[in-house]
Amino acid sequence: MTAEDLALRRTARRLALQFSAVIAVIIAVVGVLAYALVSASVAESTDRALSISGQDLRGDEAPADTWVITVRSGRAQSSKPLPEGLPDTAALERVQQGAQVVDSTVSADGRSYAVRTRLDENTLVQVAIDQHESNEELGRLAWSLVGAGAVGVVAAAAGGYLLSRRAMRPLTDALAKQRRFVADASHELRTPLTLLSTRVQLLRRRIQGDTSPARLQSEADAVVADAAGLTAILEDLLIAADDRPASVGAVDVSAIAREVVTAAGAEAEAAGIELTLHTSAAAVAAAAEAPLRRVLFSLISNALDHARSSVTVEVGQEAKTVRIRVADDGQGFRDGDRPFERFASDRTPGAGPAHYGLGLALVADVVNRYGGSARVVKELPGGVVEATLPRP
Repeated sequence: MTAEDLALRRTARRLALQFSAVIAVIIAVVGVLAYALVSASVAESTDRALSISGQDLRGDEAPADTWVITVRSGRAQSSKPLPEGLPDTAALERVQQGAQVVDSTVSADGRSYAVRTRLDENTLVQVAIDQHESNEELGRLAWSLVGAGAVGVVAAAAGGYLLSRRAMRPLTDALAKQRRFVADASHELRTPLTLLSTRVQLLRRRIQGDTSPARLQSEADAVVADAAGLTAILEDLLIAADDRPASVGAVDVSAIAREVVTAAGAEAEAAGIELTLHTSAAAVAAAAEAPLRRVLFSLISNALDHARSSVTVEVGQEAKTVRIRVADDGQGFRDGDRPFERFASDRTPGAGPAHYGLGLALVADVVNRYGGSARVVKELPGGVVEATLPRP
């Protein structure tokens, strides 16, 4: 894992934590407000019950969780047996001393009671309501809010991390493609640039020396050929690095194949290889002309690199696809070969070029971009590579 990948992961985690913190604050604020509203509603309900009980209820009419205590002439009476802690004598004394209404809370034996004491004509009336059920409901609400908030924060953290990774993925892909392009360029251009530099230095020395025009012409032609090869490699690199949506049109594959085979004829003749083309009268594919020309060039160039004496190019049109098949009479592909990977090793150790370079990898990239496919046909003798493209 590269330093850029680690930095992107740290950034994704940091964004997820920030998102989780914001969600946690929002959940906390909403939870506190919800608890406060419910608590206020419970308090209002208790206050209403205290008022109603003190005015309207007497004796046996009191609910099960409510006690009505009356004090007349120093004698206290209750609607039912009083729990521990009641009556609230301190509140009674305050009302006797002149207070109009006294609200208090009495806690005893693990329970809490809301108490209201007032003077009704010449009678002290004290109403007590057991708040155990209300407190339990508020407790359950608090734990529910805490649990839901914790789940929400965890879900927000997970979702934030996934969204951050997804948002960072285009940048990660862009960095990966940038690194791959630099690696491809350095790998592919090192030898051609060295060769071109060497040829230019030799040409300069021959110009300075006493060299025949024919020799100079030969050296100049070699420089031009090296420059053309370098240009072809750059075109491959640019096509491989191009992420723009593929432009699709009706392309005559047969015509392009004839052009590429004609252009490669001189190289094949110089290597003593017979290059032949078998094509349909018209094989039209849904692709673009320039990338398709590079596909054919890469297929033929790879076959010429590995052929012993012959290379055959076949272009045919089927019901829904156009098939391009390039075969050479070399040693073919082994089971462990990876021809469609960048810079994969040679088919057979010690035979032919040292690697495939970008050629077949570029073929796979381009045909996949247009909805086609590339494969090695191991059922046939020699090295056979087949690319298919959809028809328009």
